[in-house]
Amino acid sequence: MKQLSWRVLPLLIWTFAVWASRARNVLANDDLTSLGLSGRLAVVGVFLVLALAVLVQGIRKSDIKRPLSILAAWSTGYWLIRGGDILLDSQWSLGFKATHTTLMLGTFALVVLAIRKPNLN
Repeated sequence: MKQLSWRVLPLLIWTFAVWASRARNVLANDDLTSLGLSGRLAVVGVFLVLALAVLVQGIRKSDIKRPLSILAAWSTGYWLIRGGDILLDSQWSLGFKATHTTLMLGTFALVVLAIRKPNLN
């Protein structure tokens, strides 16, 4: 049984910080249509609900393996697709690409830390 530990907390903190910030940016963007706003907020919602599920299971001292695995898979899959799209699309500036590459690599590193089994030797 996997419980909430110091290895998981950085991913949860990162996820809450990054995606709460994203929600703020989306809500401040007056150029988005209702559909664009809804789609972006749905993505934010998935990240926040998954992180909250891990946190709640951890606080209850329940096994967090399943919600953590789902959060890890969703985060990795999202950034592989979206991060790759950003890097390959010429419309984005170098600064935008650098920022999102940092977010992507930070997420990957924290996912590995959270799901990796500790070395018992």
